[in-house]
Amino acid sequence: MELKIHNNLSRKKETFAPIEAGKVRFYSCGPTTYDFIHVGNGRALVVGDLFHRVMKFLGYQVTFVRNFTDVDDKIIERANENKEDPIKLAARFVDECLKDMDSLGMLPATHTPKVSDTMPEIIRMIEEIITNGAGYVIDGEVFFNVEKAIDYGKLSKKDLDGLQAGQRAEVDKRKKHSSDFVLWKPAKAGEPFWESPWGKGRPGWHIECSAMAKKFLGETLDIHHGGVDLMFPHHENEIAQSEAANKKTFCNCWAHHEFLNFGSEKMSKSLGNVVTTRAFIEKFGGQVLRQLLLSVHYRARIDWTDEVIERATQDVKRIHEFAVELQGLAGTAVATDAAAMSEVKAFMQSFTEELANDFNSAGALGQFFSFIRFVRRDVIGKAASVELVAAVKEAVEKSKLALGHIAHDPAAILAALETNKGSGDVDETWIQSMIEQRKTAKATKDWKRADEIRDELKAKNIVLLDNKDGSITWKMQ
Repeated sequence: MELKIHNNLSRKKETFAPIEAGKVRFYSCGPTTYDFIHVGNGRALVVGDLFHRVMKFLGYQVTFVRNFTDVDDKIIERANENKEDPIKLAARFVDECLKDMDSLGMLPATHTPKVSDTMPEIIRMIEEIITNGAGYVIDGEVFFNVEKAIDYGKLSKKDLDGLQAGQRAEVDKRKKHSSDFVLWKPAKAGEPFWESPWGKGRPGWHIECSAMAKKFLGETLDIHHGGVDLMFPHHENEIAQSEAANKKTFCNCWAHHEFLNFGSEKMSKSLGNVVTTRAFIEKFGGQVLRQLLLSVHYRARIDWTDEVIERATQDVKRIHEFAVELQGLAGTAVATDAAAMSEVKAFMQSFTEELANDFNSAGALGQFFSFIRFVRRDVIGKAASVELVAAVKEAVEKSKLALGHIAHDPAAILAALETNKGSGDVDETWIQSMIEQRKTAKATKDWKRADEIRDELKAKNIVLLDNKDGSITWKMQ
C-alpha cells in the first residue's frame, strides 16, 4: 500500500518514494544522556519506533539509526555537579534509557551510535566542509558559514536577513554571519577532549547527527524524524553542513512530532513541569505510556491530564484482556463463515490504510477497537472454523508488529495494572510530616538529617521547593 507522509520540507503530505525501491534509510534524533529521560523524550522514542514498525509492516526493509548524544554541555555540567567523569555519567544514563525503551516495548534500531564513538567521522566531515569552502577556523574553533549554504532556512522557512535582524543576544564578533554555528570547539580545562587538526576539543551539537547519519545511511536519507523544537536550528544546520560536505541532498522527507503539554505549556526541564519516563513507568506501566502516546496523531499536541492517563490505562486493560481471550481460542470443524472472513479482511485493509496515511496510529487504534467488538461478538464463544480463528490471530499479530500495542505477556500486563491500581495516590499527610521534620532539622542545623529527608522524598519522585517567602511546597517529578 502506498505510504503518505507529511513532509515538513514541502509542508504537505506526499507519497513516500525511497531512493532504493523497497528499502528505507531512516534516522531519528535520540536523547542527550545526562539524566533520566522525561515523557516528552518518551514521545520522541515511541514516534520513531512507530515509524520503524509501520514501514516494516508495509513491507519495507528498514535501516533505522537512532543516536545517543553522550558528549554535550549539559552532560559536562551535570558531571561537574556530581564530581563524576562525563563519559561515565553519559554511559550510565544510556543504560537507564535502554531500560525505559524496553519497558515501552520498542523494537531495536539497526544502529544506535554514540557521539563518543563517532569522532573520526565527525572530524572527517568537518574537514570536508572546510575544504569545500563552507567552514572557517578561528583560534582552534571551527564555524560553519551559513552564507555558503544552499537555501539555508528551506526546512524552517527562515531567511538569513530575518535571522540577523531578530538577533537578541550579543553576537560573537569573530563570526562572518551572526547565524554561523560551531562545528568544533576548543577544550576547556577539566572537559573531555579529542585530538583534531584544530587542536584538542570536541564537536558542536549539530555536526554529530550529520556524521552518524552518513556513517550508517550514506549521503542522502529517505526520512529524518525529530521533535518540532529541533526543526530550527538543529535540523536546519544538519541540512546545511551535510550538503556542504557531501554536495548532495541530505534528506528527502522530514517528519516532526509535536509537543506534550501540561496545561497550556509544553513540557520542558526549564519550566519544571517534567515527569520522568521512569517515574511514569513505575507508577502506571510502560504499556500505558505507549498507549497514551499512540492514541494521538504524532503531529498533534498531547494534553497531559489525569483523564488522559486513565483513558490510556483502560484501553491497555481492554486490549490485553482481549489478547488473553485470543490465547485460549481454538477453531472447530465447521464451515468458515464467509461474512466473518470478510470482516477480518476489511479490518486489515482499514487498519493498514490508517497507518499508511501519515502513520495515523490513533485511527489504526480506533479500527482495532472495532475489531475487538467484532471478534467478541462473532467469533469468541461461537463455533468458529479453524480458518477463521487463524485469520483473526494473524490479523492481531500483524497489528502488534505495526503498533506494538500488545505486550508479549498480556496476562502479566493485566496483573501489573491490578497491582498498580491506587498506587498513584499520594499520602499528603506523610509528605507534610516529612517537610516539618526537615524544617526542624534545618532549624537545629542537623544538615545530614535534612539531606536524608530530601533524598527520601526524591526517591519517591517528590521534589521540595523552597519559596522566597520561606515556605516549602512540593510537587511530583
